[in-house]
Amino acid sequence: MNRKSKVLIIVFSFLSGAIFFGLFLPGVFKSKRLFERTTLLGKTPPEFLLRVNGEKIKLSEIIEREKDKVIIINFFASWCTECREERKKLLELREKAKVIGVVFQDTEKNIRDYLEELNPYHFVYFDSGEVALDYGITGVPETFVVKDGKIIKKFIGPIEKEEIEKLISSQ
Repeated sequence: MNRKSKVLIIVFSFLSGAIFFGLFLPGVFKSKRLFERTTLLGKTPPEFLLRVNGEKIKLSEIIEREKDKVIIINFFASWCTECREERKKLLELREKAKVIGVVFQDTEKNIRDYLEELNPYHFVYFDSGEVALDYGITGVPETFVVKDGKIIKKFIGPIEKEEIEKLISSQ
């Protein structure tokens, strides 16, 4: 291989790397807030059934019964470090809002142990995957805030307690 070929290979490699870097680097620095936009904003939350004291109750029934309260739907898992930290914030919000936990890709035993430590939820739903799909969940924690029967906010990652408190107080 002559010197000219080596230079062309180096230039081509550099340009290819620069193009690759230029195309994907902006996505790395985009705010996660961009991804918190969802087609569900302003809509009724997708329905699912919860078990309460052995009885099944629809999410829509809870929303109707608690229409004067904000409802927080939090997707979580026992293996999620951010979820563990977020529980304290959810517990503080529990008096001001109904908090529903939706278990994401976890076992019932792990969740029972997790909730024995600290349980911020009024209701817990063990999802087999359909509800996460309905809500467009990509990981945990992800949280939806429901007010007046409509989803008004989505959080990807840990919630911002102060922001939820503002939403609650603006009732």
